[in-house]
Amino acid sequence: MSSSRRGLTARQPRGPSRGRADLKHLRAMTEAEIRKTAPPELAKLPRDFWKDAVLVRPGPRGKRKR
Repeated sequence: MSSSRRGLTARQPRGPSRGRADLKHLRAMTEAEIRKTAPPELAKLPRDFWKDAVLVRPGPRGKRKR
């Protein structure tokens, strides 16, 4: 291992990260506004597209195999 990588650890965020999205604006949008600004390929999705979706959370991170 090179000395430049020694001692580096990933910093854990203490709270929500600050992105560039205007969350106040996004939360105020109506469904109609969202549909109007969505990409055209999303307009063709059936209403029940996500009905059977299952949330899959990532497992704990461990050492990667090389």
